[in-house]
Amino acid sequence: MSTKTRASRLRTRASIGVAGAILIAVCARQVPAIAPGASDFPDGYDAVTVAPNSHKVIFENTLVRVLEVTMPPPGKTEPMHHHRWPSFFLSWDTGGKSPHIRYHQPRGIVRDSPSNDSAVHPGRWSVQWMPPEPMHAIETVENYDSADDPPLLRVEIKVRP
Repeated sequence: MSTKTRASRLRTRASIGVAGAILIAVCARQVPAIAPGASDFPDGYDAVTVAPNSHKVIFENTLVRVLEVTMPPPGKTEPMHHHRWPSFFLSWDTGGKSPHIRYHQPRGIVRDSPSNDSAVHPGRWSVQWMPPEPMHAIETVENYDSADDPPLLRVEIKVRP
């Protein structure tokens, strides 16, 4: 490989690294302005602690925590919990129906999310940005996912509240 090609690749990698660092810095500075208050995140209700059957840590360092998230079986509700940090959620679109869930919040508030019959991006990963998520629990009404489907992944970005 020529010296010119190596230098070009090095500049490209450096540019990508700098762009990534700037993006993380910008996101980290913006999060406190949109984060809910500390009272929305009571001690002892972290998802991994309170709902270990549906939230398993598969990687963690000082910057991120990656969770494998599973739906409770139909007719069951996971324990109330929160997600203190902003995150993005990765799910594999199987091309089939989405699960029918109920999103429970404190004070008896329940939001019903019926199943969708059509896929959004069949055969591809779907990415959804999630701000810090106060106390909630997911109830599965019906689940059409197969045991062979890739797990849901939540990548939490550890920033100061």
